[in-house]
Amino acid sequence: MTALLSVKELTISFPVGGVSLLPRRRRVIQAVQDVSFDIAPGETLALVGESGCGKTTAGRATAGLYKAPKGTVSFRGQDIFNLPRASRKPVRRAIQMVFQDPFSSLDPRMTVFEILSEPLKINRMGSAREIRERVQDLIGQVGLPADSLNRYPHEFSGGQRQRIAIARALAPEPELIVADEPLSALDVSVQSQVLNLLGALKRERGLSYLFISHDLAAVHHIADRVAVMYLGRLVEIAGRDALFANPRHPYTQGLLAAVPRIGQGRRKRTLIAGDLPSPLAVPSGCAFHPRCPLAQEICRRERPELKTHSDVAHLTACHFAERKEAA
Repeated sequence: MTALLSVKELTISFPVGGVSLLPRRRRVIQAVQDVSFDIAPGETLALVGESGCGKTTAGRATAGLYKAPKGTVSFRGQDIFNLPRASRKPVRRAIQMVFQDPFSSLDPRMTVFEILSEPLKINRMGSAREIRERVQDLIGQVGLPADSLNRYPHEFSGGQRQRIAIARALAPEPELIVADEPLSALDVSVQSQVLNLLGALKRERGLSYLFISHDLAAVHHIADRVAVMYLGRLVEIAGRDALFANPRHPYTQGLLAAVPRIGQGRRKRTLIAGDLPSPLAVPSGCAFHPRCPLAQEICRRERPELKTHSDVAHLTACHFAERKEAA
C-alpha cells in the first residue's frame, strides 16, 4: 500500500544558550537524528519513548511546524518542506495537530463556536450558514452539547477542552492527525473516553494518526504499529501485537517491563537502569549502551542500524536483536 505520509532521514537540532561569536563553542542538541517511518492511509502509528527522547519534535516536524535542515516529510508524494506556495494550504489542511495541553492550545478570548469556525473560514469551506451547521455537527461528534458553542474554554473540564481541540482538528476534514500526548493532561477516568473517541473517529472517517505517547496501555489500545524512540533515534518499529509480545530491543523490553499489570502477582522484571543521558552528550556507538544489560565492546564502538532480522516487518537497531531477554 502506498504511504500517506513518508518521513525519511529527518534530522533536527537546536542551539543551546545565547549566540556565540565562536562557532566551535556553540552547543547544539540533536533532538531528532535520521528518523524514518511511513504511515499508511487509515493507520495509527504510535511514537513512544521517555520524556526528552525527541518524539514531540518529530511530531511537530511531521505536521509542518518545524522545518528540518536535513531529511524529508512527504505527504501523498509531496515534500511539505519545499512546497510551492499554491500547494501549501491543501497540505496544511490535510495534516492537523492535537496538542498535549488543551488549555494552552485554545484561545481563551474565543468562544467554542469561534474556535471551531476559524479553520473553516480560513479554508473557505462553505457559507456562513454551512459553517454554522458544520460546527454544530462537529460539537456533536465529540460528545458535547450544542450549548457548548457559546461558552469559553475556561468553562470546561480538561477532558471537555481536549474534545474541543479534537473537534478543531477535525474541522478542515484532515486525512492525518498528529496527536501529541493527547491524554497526559487528563484524569485517568477521562482518558479512556478520549481514547475511545479517537478510535471511533478513525473508523468513521478513515483517519490516520501519528499518536505520540509514553502511555503504553493507551498505545496498545489504539495503535496498529509502534515506533520506539531513544535519544532522538528510532530503535525499534513493529506491529503492535508483535512488539508487545516479542520486544527485541533491550530498551523496549525495559519500557514494557515497567508497565504495571494487575492480577499477575510478583514477577521478574527487567527494568531500565540509570537515567536518560543528556542530549548534549550522547554516548558513542549505541546510545543505550550505558544502561543496557547486554552491552559489549561493539556497542560502545559502533552504532547499530535500524534493520530487519528474521521478520521483515520488525525493525530493530541492536547488535543483539535476536536475543529474547536481557542477561
